[in-house]
Amino acid sequence: MGAVTDPRDVESVMQAVRFQCYRENIYGALELVEAAHASHPDPRYAAEAARIRSWLTHLGSRDAYIGAQESQYRRLRWRAGLKQLEKRIRMALGRKTRKMVERRGRDPEFVELEREIAAARPTLVLDAGCGEGAVAMAVAARHPELHVEGVEVAAANVEIARKLNRFPNVAFREGLAEEVHQLFGSGTFDLAYSFAVLEHVRDVEATIRSITTALRPGGRFCFVVPMHEFRVTGPLPEYTPIHGYADHCRVFSERELYARFGREKDFRLVKIPGRWKPGEFPDTVEPIEFGSFFVGYTRP
Repeated sequence: MGAVTDPRDVESVMQAVRFQCYRENIYGALELVEAAHASHPDPRYAAEAARIRSWLTHLGSRDAYIGAQESQYRRLRWRAGLKQLEKRIRMALGRKTRKMVERRGRDPEFVELEREIAAARPTLVLDAGCGEGAVAMAVAARHPELHVEGVEVAAANVEIARKLNRFPNVAFREGLAEEVHQLFGSGTFDLAYSFAVLEHVRDVEATIRSITTALRPGGRFCFVVPMHEFRVTGPLPEYTPIHGYADHCRVFSERELYARFGREKDFRLVKIPGRWKPGEFPDTVEPIEFGSFFVGYTRP
């Protein structure tokens, strides 16, 4: 969808705003509608801007962000019922851990991380935003010679990760990715990675600064973010976040990643195609490039 140049064409602007929302570029959608309203103060722009801002209130404070993440994952991970009972049994028997580690080891993002580990040969590794700990445990299982520290904002996920863990060389704790340097100090880790985190943190630059501070000089930082490049073939319906708030609030383009990180030492970017799921997006949205970016570089 091309740039909108005439804010008086409200319907075209609103379609452009929805397009950014379906890309999960919520901040970009808000900037677009606010700019249109500044040039042409239509009440529809004001209403849409207010609606979008309501999805971002969890980013207003540290406590609000933690609360939103905890509420979401507690609701998703600990639903009562037979499936939950079955999950607890599989966790207790170690079956879920074995399958999770095997499945994660086949992921293309993990394959790229394995290449980084083989090249860097780290001793201490940081997983910033580890979720339920699948990647951290897969690393620990395949590399018993190293130690992994997993940090996760949602206590619900930390609880699950600890129940799943069968490996002595990995540990999990609660914390924010943008505060890992406070948890571990400067220059602690040889390699740090952050998968599917930067798209929803409160402050991207603060998060990157914290993680790289926790790395030793010459340490390696790797991250994965979504690759959402779409085309639109017809009108888009109104967008509403599936969790009630914008868990993912920004996207990264290839050009932006090169501009921000391309001058870093030993920079590497890999585009990893993802599986397009019919019904996940409106029928009038088609993928151009859909999947994820794997980025790695060396701290000076």
